[in-house]
Amino acid sequence: MTSLNRLVPSVANGSLEIAPALVNLNFDFALWRVAPPKEFEGVGSALSTFRREEAESGMLHTAARKLGALFERKVPATPGLTKAYGTRASEIARALSLDEQDRKNYGVFASRAGADATSLWAAATSGTSAISIHLLACLLARIWDPPEAISIWVEIVKKRRDEIAADFDDTDIAHLATLAAARQEFPRTQIADWDASARAWLRIADKVKIEQQKQLTLILDNIQVPINRKLETYVSVMEAWSNSLTQMEALVQGIAQQARNGDVLLALYSWHLYPDIIVVKPSMAHVRQNDPVFVSGGVLTLGLEASGSHETGIHWSLPLAYLRHYGRPVKSECSMSSGLRSRLSLPELLQAVLGCLLQGWGSAGKDTLRTLTWLSSMYALLGEASKLGSRKAALITGGIAQRSWLALLSNAASLYVASTGLERQHYNKLISLGRKHGHTFLGSPAKPLFGLIEQGRFVNLIAKEEDKISFLRKVGEAVAKQMPINSSQIFIRYKHSLSRSWFVYEYVSAMPMAFPTKKRKAEHSEELTYVTHHRWLYAGGLALMQELSRMKYLFRCRGGSTVETLDKGRLVYARTGDHSRRMDSVEEDQITMAEDYERRSSIFHEKGESVSKREDQCIEDLDPQKTGISMARSGEEQWFKFVYGDVQDAALFVVENPKHFIDVVQTSEANANEMYLLFERKKMDCMQLASELERSLRDARVDVDPHLKSLKAISTAANLFKNFPYASVDVRVLQRELYNVSWSRTCIRSQTIRGPPTEQKVTPESLEPYALSKAQALALKEQGETPESLKPYALSKPQAFACITLFESGHFDVYPSELGDVMAMSSGDVIYVSAALLADPYDDSLPGDVRGVMGNIGRPGISFLVPPKDPMVKEVSLAEWPLIERNEFDGHLADHFGSTSLHLSFTSAETPLNVGFSGGQDKEATILETLVLRLRRWEVDCRLGCLQMGRFHKPLESASLCYPAPRYRRLAIKNYLH
Repeated sequence: MTSLNRLVPSVANGSLEIAPALVNLNFDFALWRVAPPKEFEGVGSALSTFRREEAESGMLHTAARKLGALFERKVPATPGLTKAYGTRASEIARALSLDEQDRKNYGVFASRAGADATSLWAAATSGTSAISIHLLACLLARIWDPPEAISIWVEIVKKRRDEIAADFDDTDIAHLATLAAARQEFPRTQIADWDASARAWLRIADKVKIEQQKQLTLILDNIQVPINRKLETYVSVMEAWSNSLTQMEALVQGIAQQARNGDVLLALYSWHLYPDIIVVKPSMAHVRQNDPVFVSGGVLTLGLEASGSHETGIHWSLPLAYLRHYGRPVKSECSMSSGLRSRLSLPELLQAVLGCLLQGWGSAGKDTLRTLTWLSSMYALLGEASKLGSRKAALITGGIAQRSWLALLSNAASLYVASTGLERQHYNKLISLGRKHGHTFLGSPAKPLFGLIEQGRFVNLIAKEEDKISFLRKVGEAVAKQMPINSSQIFIRYKHSLSRSWFVYEYVSAMPMAFPTKKRKAEHSEELTYVTHHRWLYAGGLALMQELSRMKYLFRCRGGSTVETLDKGRLVYARTGDHSRRMDSVEEDQITMAEDYERRSSIFHEKGESVSKREDQCIEDLDPQKTGISMARSGEEQWFKFVYGDVQDAALFVVENPKHFIDVVQTSEANANEMYLLFERKKMDCMQLASELERSLRDARVDVDPHLKSLKAISTAANLFKNFPYASVDVRVLQRELYNVSWSRTCIRSQTIRGPPTEQKVTPESLEPYALSKAQALALKEQGETPESLKPYALSKPQAFACITLFESGHFDVYPSELGDVMAMSSGDVIYVSAALLADPYDDSLPGDVRGVMGNIGRPGISFLVPPKDPMVKEVSLAEWPLIERNEFDGHLADHFGSTSLHLSFTSAETPLNVGFSGGQDKEATILETLVLRLRRWEVDCRLGCLQMGRFHKPLESASLCYPAPRYRRLAIKNYLH
C-alpha cells in the first residue's frame, strides 16, 4: 500500500480516494456494533452474560468485524438466506438454553455453561457480511480438521489483504472499512478461537437437528463429488463460499436449483437448512424434508456424476501453505463421508461397536439381523433365568454386570432389532462402519459367539431331550454325507435323568438302521429287512441295581460331596454338587426305572422306532472326550470318537477310522445358523444357558486375551460417557487397538497388581465407622463373584481424563501420568469436570467420577485445566479471629455463602501437551493454569482443594447397600476463613 497519497470522497461508489493527509489509518473494530437482525434475537437471549459480553465486545466480536469488513466486497447479497439462517439458529439456541437456576448447578463453570453461539452472535452484531463469514466458518469446520481449517483461514486472509493492496495500487480507490480491515493484524490464535467457536456451534446444532441430519447423511453418503476442482486454495474457497451463498439464497426464495458441485451440499449439512431434494441417480426419488424455512418451495436436484476420485462422499483437495512452520504446501484431502468425518453419540458408537464385534465373529456374524436378534434374545433369556432364581444368571446380568460389555451390546442389539425405516438404515450404516473400519478396535475373539458354537457345544442348551436328539439326527445325516459312513458307524449318546440326583447315558441311532425280519407265506417264510431308528434305553436290570447300591455307599462315605469319577463299568452317575436329597432305596429306583422303560418303549414303538435294553449291550464309555466309546457288535469291538455336540450332555459319535476326517464337521456359519434357528423356535433352556455362559465367562483368560481386554475397555468408556448427555465421540477412535491404548494398558496393569476392583472402593478402614449387616456383607460378596471378564475397569481421575481424550479426539493417546493434576478439560461443546468440583463435599464420588457440562472455555483444541502449584490463598488476619466459629452441625441447613460469586479465570501459564510431533503451527492439546476469582481477590476455591483431600466420611448409599450413621463429629462452616 504505497499509494496512500490522497483522501477524496467518491460519491459514486462510497469509496475514498486516499490523499497525503491519510498517512495512518487506524480503526477500533471492537467499538463497531450493529443491531442484530430480529431473526437472531433468540441466539442472544440463550447466551450466558459472559458469552454475550464476549460476543458483543470481546476478541470474537473484533474477529467477526474485521473478517466481515475484509471480505465484504466479496460477499453476494443474501437477505433471504440471512433471515432463514437466523430463524433456524434461534430455534436451535432456544432448544438448549439454560436458565439461571440450571447454571448455578455448574458451580464455577456456570458462566461457560450452555450452547456456545458466541461467534454467531458476534457475527450477528457485526453486520450481514460478518454473518456470511460465520457461514464460511461452518463450511470449513464441517469438512476440515482444526489445523487445516485454521491454515485455510490464514491463507485466504493473506491473499485477500494482498488483493486489496494490489487493487489500491492500481486505482488509488478503496472502500474505507475494507482498507482499514486490510491494515489489521489477524493473529493465528484469534482465528483459532473463531474456528473453535464455530465447531462448538456445529456440534450443538447437530444434536438439536439430529433426525434431519441423519436423513441428509443417508442421501449424501451415496454421492461422490468434489467441492470444486480449483487447484489454488484462495480461489477454491472463494468459489465454494460464493456458490453456496448464491444457491442457498435462490432456494430460500423458491427458485429450484441443481447441484453442480458439492459446495451447496456441504452448505446444507453445515447450515442445518433442509430444502426438498430430488435425487436423479441411481434412481429417481423425491425426498420431502418439510422444512418451514423453505415456504416458497425451493427444490434442489441431485444428478451428480461420480468424480472418479478414490475419495468417498463429498470431498475437497487443497494445497495448504500455512499448515506447518516449514516446508512446501501440504496437499490435504478431506471427505464429508459419515464413515470418516462424523461424531457419534454413545448409542451410535455402540452400534458401530456391534459392527466390530460381528466382524470379529467372521462368518458366524455374517447375517447382521439374525445375529443381533440372537444376541438380544439370549440376554432376554438370561433375564428370565434370573427371575426364576438362577444365581448364575443374576451374577452375569445384575449388580455390576448391568454395566458390563455384555449388557451394553445386548441392549444395543435390542435397539437395532426394534428399529425400522430411516433409523434401521442409519444403524446399518453404523454397523457397516464398524465392520469396515473397526476390525482392530476389538480384535478377533478366540472363539465366536462366546464359544457356544464350537463343535455344536450349544446342544446342551436345548431344553427338551427329544429336541436334542432330533437336532443331532439332522446333523448326523449331514456328517454321513461328508465322510461318508453308514448308519451303523454313527450314533448319539445323551444324558437321561433318573431323578434330580442321578442320571444315566443312553444311546440312539443317528440314522435309520436296517433290521432283519421274517415274513411268512403259505408255502415258506421269507427274510426281509425294515429300516427305522433304534434306541438303547435303561430298564433297571441287575447290573444297574448293583451300581446304584455302590453309588449310594460312596455318597454316604463322602458325606454328600460327590463327583463324576468315571470308574470302569459305571452305568449311573451322581450330579455334581447335588447332595441335598435323601437317597431312595434301590428297590424303589428299580421299580421306577422299569416303569419308565415300559412307558417310554411304548411311546417310541408308536413312533415306529425299535427299542432294546441298554444293559444288554456291551458298551464302555469311560472317557468319551479323550478315548471315545467302545461298543461290541456281532462279537467285534469298535471305537467311536466324539465329533459334535456336548460330550457331557448329548453328542454325536462316529466310528474311528483313519479315512474319516472327524475334527471339523460344520463351518462356523452353519453352526451359528443352526443355533439361531433353535433360539428362534424357543427350544433353549434359560437356566442351562445361564450356567453355560457364566462358566464360559468365568473361565475366560482376561489377562491374556486382547479381545476381552478391549471389551472391558469399551464398557468402561461407555459407562463413563453415560455421564455426558451432550458429548459425542470422534468416529476415528474405531481405528485404534483399544486394549493397547495408554489408559487401557494402565488399567490392565493396575488390576493385575492390585487384584480385581469392586464397584465401590470399600475397605475395612473405610467401613470402620459403620457396622455391616449380614445382608450387606452378602451383597458385597456377590459383587466380588461377578466374572472378572464382565467387570468394567475402575478408573482413576487421570485414567478417566485420558480415556475421554482418546474418544473425544479420536486419536490422541495421552498417558494418564501426564494428567495427574487435571481437574477439568474442555473440548468442543463439552466441559468434562471432576465430580468433586460440582458435588457437595459431603456427597460421595469415586476418583474417576467425571461429569459433563454443556459448554466450553472458548479455547481451540482440547484444554486441560490444572490448579496452581502454589495457590495464593488469603491468610486469616488477627483481627478476623472473632469471625471463626466451630459449632457442631445441628442438622439445620442454612446458606451462608449466598452473596459469594466464583468466576473462572486463567493465568498466562500454559504448555502444549505432547500428542505427537507433526511440525504443525497449532496447539491441539494444552494444559492451562486455572484460577477462581472470588470477591475481587485471587483465591482458590476450597472445592479445588478437595481433589487433593481424602473423601469425606459419609454413609455409603446404593440400591443394595445402606450403612448406619457414621460415628464422628460434624461442624457447621459459615465463611471461608475456615
